[in-house]
Formats: sequence, C-alpha cells, structure tokens
Amino acid sequence: MKLKNSVWVIPVVYCLVALLLTLLIMFIDYDRINYLDEYIPEILYTDAELGKDILGVIAGALLTMTTITFSTIMIVLTTYSSQFSPRTLQNFLTDQRTLTVLGVFMGGFLYSIISLLFLHVEQPDKQILAAAFSVALSIICLGFFAFFIQHVATFIQVSNLITSITEEAKNNLEEFHKKVDQTDYIKELDEPIIPQSYSYKTELRSPRYGYLQIIDYESLYEVAQEHDLIVVMTKEIGRFVIDDTPLAVVYHREEKKSPHDLIDAFTIGSERNASEDVQYTIQKLEEIALRAISSGINDPHTAIDCIQHLGKILLMITRYHKEHLVYTEAGKIRVVSKQRQLKDILYQSFYQIIICMDEDVSILLC
Repeated sequence: MKLKNSVWVIPVVYCLVALLLTLLIMFIDYDRINYLDEYIPEILYTDAELGKDILGVIAGALLTMTTITFSTIMIVLTTYSSQFSPRTLQNFLTDQRTLTVLGVFMGGFLYSIISLLFLHVEQPDKQILAAAFSVALSIICLGFFAFFIQHVATFIQVSNLITSITEEAKNNLEEFHKKVDQTDYIKELDEPIIPQSYSYKTELRSPRYGYLQIIDYESLYEVAQEHDLIVVMTKEIGRFVIDDTPLAVVYHREEKKSPHDLIDAFTIGSERNASEDVQYTIQKLEEIALRAISSGINDPHTAIDCIQHLGKILLMITRYHKEHLVYTEAGKIRVVSKQRQLKDILYQSFYQIIICMDEDVSILLC
C-alpha cells in the first residue's frame, strides 16, 4: 500500500527500463550482440560524430520538457491547495497518468545522457544505433507531453476532481465489500460475545503517534489462530492516535503477554490513507464544498455538486455498511473489527455544511 501511494515508484521503473535499453543498444553498437545486426535496417545507423550531436540536443530538450512538466505539476498542486483542499493534492500527485508522463521524460533523458557518456568518437565513421533510438524516444516523449497538457487541463477542473474523488470512494467500497462477501470466515454479528474461557486480557498499545492508516486483519487473524487469541479492535482506520493509545484488546485463555506480531499488523503514518478510509474521501468533498461557499470564492454550484456526490457515496455506504465484522475459525471468534457507526458517518459528512449553508436558499433546495 505504501508503494502504491509513493510518487517515486513509477518514475523509477521507467528509469530502470531506460537503463536496460541503454545497455542493450550499447552492446549492439560495440558488436557484443552480433546476431541482431541482420534484423536492424541500415537507415537507423548514424556515424559517431553525428550521433554525439543528436544525443546532446535531445538530452537538453528532454531535460527542459521534464522541468516544464514539474513546474506544471507544482502549479496544479498550488491551485488544489488554495482553491479546493490540501487533502486533494494526493489525488493529482499519485495519479498514474501524471507519474507515467514524468517517468517517460526521466527515462528518455537518462537514456540520452548515458548513451552520450559512453559514446566513443575516436572512430568518427563508426556506425551506431543509439542516436536513432534517442530520436524515437524524443518523439514518444513529445506525444506524452501533449497528452500531459490535455490531462492537466482536464484534471484541474473542479467537476472532474469531484468525480475522481467519488470514483475513488466507489472503487474502494466495492473492492472491500467484495472481499468480505467472498471470504467464508468473515461474518457479520450484531453483538459479538467473548467466551468466558478467555478471561485474561491485555491491551495492544500504539508505539507511536499519527493516523491509523492500515490494519492488516488477515495478519491479525493468522496470529490469533496460531496463539489461540481473540483480538477486539478499539480504534478504526483513520483515527489519530498518540503514544501508548490502546488499539485493541487481546483476550487469552491464560495469563501471558500478547505476541509481538500483532503490533506489526498496524500501520501508523503522518496522514490518512484514502484507499482504506472512506471517511477521508468524504472529508475531501466536504472541504471542497466549504471552500466553494466561502466569501472569497462564492461558488454555490460547486457546493451543490459536492453534496450530490456525497449523497452517492453515502448511498453506497448504507448499502454495504456492517456494524461488526468478525473473523471466525470454525465458529470461534478470532478478530472483531471496529467500524464507524452509520449515524456518525452521516453526522460527520454534513454537520459543517449545514452550519455554513443554512442561509443559502439555492443550496438548501438542491
């Protein structure tokens, strides 16, 4: 999950591909892979002196395009932060299309500069392939640059941002509940009862402060099976916890310490995780609506759009919502998850909007 939300992963992958391509072309140019020569048209070869000039020009051009792309990304992030919500920055920054464009530019520049570094011009008449591939990469980068401009122009529109956030919540809800429905050992119980034989209990406490981003219930389930435990969560994903905050209560048949493996199932970070916390997605839409009706922006139609999309998300939540999800083993309770109550979700979704919009007739009638 951390890799999925990391900005550097996709660009690094493209840079590694460019590095491998550079090595392949170098081996061909220096007669290390002779059997490939017969499959390569002669028109793609250039002499070393001309190849040096081509690689130098293309490397500079790609570096300029990368700089422009980075500057454009910063402008979009500034717009998101000032007009929409600081929480929406991640939606653009971790978007695969944005990172793919950045990765293609970085890979193209890396190919050109490494090829230029290892290009030998002692033999000006030597025919090389590196320049032709560099030209091909520059054409590909040009196409991605045009795509990126169109992508930015589309993504920066607030209506597309709201739709993107709603789709993100929709996909996460469907994925989670599809997993729950297809797993035999996950049940819904109204009031899980702890057997009296598990009379000893210890608290599992947070080792650090931050937001509870991920709870690996599968790992908790396996550890509970192995050590004959019952783990009852006391905090749900998205909560801010401080050092030594109780995260769960562990029930034992006999007095003993809780296995250290249990704490490894909790991921605590400096910000909330939208892929696991649907309430965080609701908060984004709520903040966009509140910014839209502020005196500085005064855009009630955007606020109405947010409210309508909030209704879509809440409709899905009410359809899928389960108060208590329990992981069982042959009828025995092993892990009891902590879910937000539906009334709390409804209240937290609209209470600020109601306070700020109580005098706006156009919004009240939406």
